[in-house]
Amino acid sequence: MPNIDILKQLFDKKILRIIHVFSQNKNKQFYLRELSRAANVSPATTYRIIGKLVKAGIIEEIKISKFKVYKIIINEKTKGIAKLLKEEVNPLEIFVEKAKELEGIDSIILQGKKTNKSANILIIGNDDMSKKVDEICKELKQKYNFNIDFLILSDLQFRQMTKLGVYSGDKKILWKKE
Repeated sequence: MPNIDILKQLFDKKILRIIHVFSQNKNKQFYLRELSRAANVSPATTYRIIGKLVKAGIIEEIKISKFKVYKIIINEKTKGIAKLLKEEVNPLEIFVEKAKELEGIDSIILQGKKTNKSANILIIGNDDMSKKVDEICKELKQKYNFNIDFLILSDLQFRQMTKLGVYSGDKKILWKKE
């Protein structure tokens, strides 16, 4: 389970939304109402939360004449919080979610080990969707710099090649049609 999911279960979602706005805009100063709108939290609740964050040494309150603006303090605390809030993207999970919607795919198998930059995938089904699968792979390569090499086989081809030892080694079923 990614860190952000654990935090969402343990902490007030409104506090996390406000911290997220600050962490995405590290150099920006926010007026209370501006922050409230960006985080989609009422101004009264935002004011209460900001008070807690200022006391905790996470947010700095800057007085300009009769106005106040707020800015995240960059220190070890906030770096740790940012690390926890960082949502990790798994391009392989995105691939599976998109590919399983295609007509004609019976299962998706990871062949070998996934690395940070690539994965080898066996798709069991019919070969008609190879262009669509290729489009998904190109999108993931462009967006996340993650390379997926795939091969589409019929169920019979896969079973025969496995018997021959062509596809030996680690195999993990990522999705199977029910």
